[in-house]
Amino acid sequence: MKKIILIATILLGIITNVKAQVLSKSYAKRIGAVIKEGYQDVKETIIQDTKPSGEHTVWDIYIEPKIGFNVSQAIGVQNRPKLGINAGINTEVFFTKKLAFDIELQYSYQGLSGLHNQNNNLKTDGPYNLNIHYLNTNYLMRWYPWADLPWSFTTGLHTGYLISAKAKNENGESLNIRNNIYKSDIALPIGISYEWKQWQVEARYNLSFKKLSKNSEEKDLLRNAHNSMLEVTLGYRIQIL
Repeated sequence: MKKIILIATILLGIITNVKAQVLSKSYAKRIGAVIKEGYQDVKETIIQDTKPSGEHTVWDIYIEPKIGFNVSQAIGVQNRPKLGINAGINTEVFFTKKLAFDIELQYSYQGLSGLHNQNNNLKTDGPYNLNIHYLNTNYLMRWYPWADLPWSFTTGLHTGYLISAKAKNENGESLNIRNNIYKSDIALPIGISYEWKQWQVEARYNLSFKKLSKNSEEKDLLRNAHNSMLEVTLGYRIQIL
């Protein structure tokens, strides 16, 4: 009797193992097919056969990852421009054939160089290089004036949240000035862009309305300085609706 039970147990184990392998192969095929279909759908969504123009259908929606560089400087003090980078993502919704509303989330590294402290309140006279990191949100109106040309013009409101700010002199000494600079920035953006297939090149100038410095120590260094920035970006437009 014990031998029969042992043989039955072994046979049951073999049958169960064979079934599991068959099911595993079946599930593997299904999973493979789903992954393949999903990859194809994603590919078709990202790579679109499109010819951009200046007219769109109302409620067309685009998502656009962007990357680029900027040249920033401060207005109100003597300084030199600084080269930085920016990256972000933009969502565009058309509410007429030629007008769209954009919301853009963006990181930007900017600042200025060659800044001197006039009253020696810091350790040395300088020159100082300011490295400033912002997280920006842009609310833009985009206008396509020509139906047969993919040119557009933008303006709206640029808002920035300060992530970090440091002043570094020629000796390598670094001063954290984050608490001495306003945490928010407000600017007027004015831009122009051109589209080719799914690519968009845009040049935009941002003029800040708000002073950088908020206390007496940094006012000697920055005085009435305002941010000023020219940025150039390359975006990849994906129509999702």
